Amino acid sequence: MKRGKRILKVVWENVWVGSGMVFLLCIAQFFRLSQWSLESVKEIAGSMFAGGLVIVSAATLMLMVYSRYSVYEPLKIFMGYTRKKSFEDMQFAKLLSALFIALISAAAVTFGRWPSVKTEDLTMVFWGFVLMMLVQGAMELLTILYLKTRKQWIVLAAIVVACAGIGGFVGYNVMAIIDAEDIIEIQMSFLFLQENPLLWLLVFIVVYHLMEYFSWKLLKNLEIRI
Repeated sequence: MKRGKRILKVVWENVWVGSGMVFLLCIAQFFRLSQWSLESVKEIAGSMFAGGLVIVSAATLMLMVYSRYSVYEPLKIFMGYTRKKSFEDMQFAKLLSALFIALISAAAVTFGRWPSVKTEDLTMVFWGFVLMMLVQGAMELLTILYLKTRKQWIVLAAIVVACAGIGGFVGYNVMAIIDAEDIIEIQMSFLFLQENPLLWLLVFIVVYHLMEYFSWKLLKNLEIRI
């Protein structure tokens, strides 16, 4: 399989895991409503799907990064694929995965709140993209550090947080769908970013690149164990 197709395959797997989960919950919410209409679809898209997609995907992307570095990437390197190419592929996959999810979320917000969509709504989607990049970078560093030291506690906490986030989100929404007929509203809130957003963005960029730098330093000298 060509390199580009291999990266896109990883991106597709990353995107559909989170989006599929949220989409099924939205379908269940739609059929739970007493009246079916286009307005109901728009309300679900703008209030439930868009925010839920980013929140769930942030957790699922963490687990996908862990699974690839703990299973697939070592196997590729063992079979002759270079560490540099493996690392570069993961960077492209992480970026494209977060970008596609953010674009889907932005499209859902625009569709659901048209024609009264606000700039603030799309700004929240952008910060959701930043969040997804940061959690992927953190999970990448923790996973490679775990592979380097073989100390499971290093990555275990992040896995527990991701699984708890997914389980809590799904459980809460399932119970809400069962107990109520109103459409569930899920909003992303990054209030602390409203002051000095450019400064926060710069901080996040620096933190992300530092995580990537240390991840590569660890991976470059990592002993591959199959």
